[in-house]
Amino acid sequence: MYHLKILSSISAGVLALSFSTVAFAEAALDSFIKRLDVVSSMETHFEQVTLDQSGEVLQSLSGTLTVARPGKMRWQTEPPYEQLVVSDGELVWVYDMDLEQVTIRQLEAKLQDTPALLLSGNTSEIAANYQVTQPEVTSGKGIDRYVLKPMDRSQLFEALEFDYKGDKLAFMRIFDAAGQITEIRFTGLLLNPELDDQAFYFIVPEGVDVIDGRHGR
Repeated sequence: MYHLKILSSISAGVLALSFSTVAFAEAALDSFIKRLDVVSSMETHFEQVTLDQSGEVLQSLSGTLTVARPGKMRWQTEPPYEQLVVSDGELVWVYDMDLEQVTIRQLEAKLQDTPALLLSGNTSEIAANYQVTQPEVTSGKGIDRYVLKPMDRSQLFEALEFDYKGDKLAFMRIFDAAGQITEIRFTGLLLNPELDDQAFYFIVPEGVDVIDGRHGR
């Protein structure tokens, strides 16, 4: 009987912990979605650093990011690593200037491969594709951190971190499957500015190679 009481207590404790974990996960998901839902558009400068497993810098670049919901994005990096990623809500164009190459894909086929698209995407898809937690941040004051892990383990990244300071996104980290970490710091961020829709349309330049990955192409 004594052993049965111990087992009963352990089971009750595990059950309570499970319910608590689920509740925290739901609260983190709701909190993150609310932060995205209040943003109809965003414009910011960014600085990006990619580190290897030992913390050595592999690449540093900077550029601008413009997003508008639903699904519109313009991510442009500055020389010497020039690249332009544009989404109009249906298609995604990736233009590599050095390679003189443009890749075209359907938006839904690239959503989880391009983490920045989460900022302009359909928030209802986050619950279906990601596990969201909100760990306590001890290294900085006033920072709210959200960790997203894709449920599909075949994705190119293992986790994403979004750091908010107040109502603005301040930092983003991408942990890829190879053990590399990409850190993106956002500065001069504008929330809900009026944007020209032409920023989210792309005309393929003459003379460049086109890789068309759209359905049925």
